Amino acid sequence: MIATLRSFFRENWLWRSQIWSLAVTEIQKQVRGAAFGWLWIFATPTIYVLVFAFALSTGIRGSSGPVNGVPFLVWLTVGLIPWFFMSDMLVGGSNVYRRYPYLVNRLRFPIPVISSFFAMAHFIIFLMILLIVFVVMAVMRWPLTIYAIQLPFLALVMYFFWTIWSMMASPLAAISKDFHNLIRALTTPLFWLSGIIFNISNVKQEWLRWILSFNPVTFFATSFRATLCDGYWIWSEPRLIYPFLGVFLVMFILAIRIQHRLGTEVADVL
Repeated sequence: MIATLRSFFRENWLWRSQIWSLAVTEIQKQVRGAAFGWLWIFATPTIYVLVFAFALSTGIRGSSGPVNGVPFLVWLTVGLIPWFFMSDMLVGGSNVYRRYPYLVNRLRFPIPVISSFFAMAHFIIFLMILLIVFVVMAVMRWPLTIYAIQLPFLALVMYFFWTIWSMMASPLAAISKDFHNLIRALTTPLFWLSGIIFNISNVKQEWLRWILSFNPVTFFATSFRATLCDGYWIWSEPRLIYPFLGVFLVMFILAIRIQHRLGTEVADVL
């Protein structure tokens, strides 16, 4: 395991220029062939935010009033925008080996690097659409506070977490299509059971709130709101951060073990 971990960091460093080049190519593939290719990067999440805002304010919530003093549109946008990156990594990140079989079968190409450049491509897109959050905050006249300095750190944690997720899930999905189908089936429940469209602190049952806190989507949605909406330091909420750290640690160990045991078998399967 130690050798696998050392190899992962060494390969990502040695192949850093190729990771960047492949990430840029991945982004270009998404906008190529469309007259408004780059516009769709912003249009799609904007449409989703507006539709969710309308549906929630007129239907489920029945009100577009503030949430804990935060304008509802700001509160919703801050929690929803990170989801686009996380959903891409949940489904696409768990299937990168089947997505790029020609890289897996190249003898000298380190397959963990595939997860790195895929995550980087979607992380760059996330940083671009993050502009939507600041536009909404400006329109709603919601100011930035000192707690916004947590944003770069939080974004990097999100990038590394979902890169490790891809490293863990990709070999399993490459060997078993059922595993990838399971992840696709669980993506929607993870969304609705996270803190994206409701405030997890409003859940009255302590045991249920504790279970929901192990959902990493909940951690990131709540943490982004802590940074830009609610105004508190993330580490001041141990009931939120400790379950996430536990999930992160377990997933990291599993990723190393799975890469160590299954990494060499992926090329044969594909």
